[in-house]
Amino acid sequence: MNVMLLAAGEGTRLRPYTLTTPKPAIPFLTVPLAAHSLNFIKGHSINKLVVNTFHLPQKIHELFHSLPHGAKELHFSDEKGEILGNGGGLRNAQKHFRGGGDFIMMNSDEVILPERADFLDQAIEAHKKNKALATLLVMDYPGIGTKFGGVWCTTEGQVLGFGKSPISGSQRAWHFIGVQILSEEIFSLIPPQGASNILYDAVAKGIEQGERVQVIPIQCSWFETGNPPDFFEASAQCFSYLNSMQESFQKLALLSTIERFAPEGVEVQNLGSSQQIISRKAHKPTESKLEGMIVMSAGSKIERGSKLKNVVVGHGASVPSGTEAHDTLFL
Repeated sequence: MNVMLLAAGEGTRLRPYTLTTPKPAIPFLTVPLAAHSLNFIKGHSINKLVVNTFHLPQKIHELFHSLPHGAKELHFSDEKGEILGNGGGLRNAQKHFRGGGDFIMMNSDEVILPERADFLDQAIEAHKKNKALATLLVMDYPGIGTKFGGVWCTTEGQVLGFGKSPISGSQRAWHFIGVQILSEEIFSLIPPQGASNILYDAVAKGIEQGERVQVIPIQCSWFETGNPPDFFEASAQCFSYLNSMQESFQKLALLSTIERFAPEGVEVQNLGSSQQIISRKAHKPTESKLEGMIVMSAGSKIERGSKLKNVVVGHGASVPSGTEAHDTLFL
């Protein structure tokens, strides 16, 4: 199966970090966010992996060339002049998907920890069996359909529309986790020019025309990482899974990603006032005061005399001697 990973976004809510580092390359528990997305689809034979770009395109190219993505072919769809959204971005990349059958499209900066390993097999099977235009992976989430927009469905899982307000005939709303299986028919529904949204501008049009659009609910943990507070909260929660004695599905999913994309290994330590996850290729910190969560990727270094709390140090980055910082990324 072919896969489209969306990596064109500017990551505006994570500025200033994303001014120099694209969000898919931001380290999350020592490995890039894109690694967590790639591991979400592990175990599936990928023919073409297509990545769209707009913001810092060369760094996106370098990132995916450096990752063991497992695809037979890696392609980039570079957007220039304006960012096209997930609908326009897919339209711009359609030459890679024409004639290839159903394909997966998902974000390249998601942290989703599934309970079962066969969830994607089941979704693909249901998509093909029902000859669906689109199959959306969804989950329960507080506030969906009231505080947040949701996917409104019948009891049989057929999608009737999207938004905060209930749609006539729907029974409930689900949270869309950003992963979908699409038929090639979707290309006839995407607006022919400019930026567009795949759900509101293309899938919704298919629903109006009587196309089958369905959801597949999955049991998983999903984390928002779009702004610094949510990023650090998600990091702390995932660290707690790694540091737990319990072999939870969240811990197993995170370990799988780290083992695949940080083969040198990591050390996970709870030192009372400091909880640390440090790559074995990082320079271990000495003579510094460390509190809260400390994450150090391969090649990173914390110089002596630093006072840090809740800090992430990215691949090859260095924290100068005497630095005092909290809730910060060094990239």
